[in-house]
Amino acid sequence: MLQYPPASFLRDPITVPREERIEHYRVQAARYKQLAEREGRLLVREGLLDLALQCDAMAEGLAEA
Repeated sequence: MLQYPPASFLRDPITVPREERIEHYRVQAARYKQLAEREGRLLVREGLLDLALQCDAMAEGLAEA
């Protein structure tokens, strides 16, 4: 399984550039989508896709701000 580096803003949320937070949410969205593709249980798959949508929305919201 792929290893994802910890988000630096989890260590220090005040000093992390917006671009880095945007990238973090995009990576998380991709990860949730990838997990959903492998998930056989419909309810879990839908939950993962919902998380991916939320991460995409966070990235878009930060990009527009």
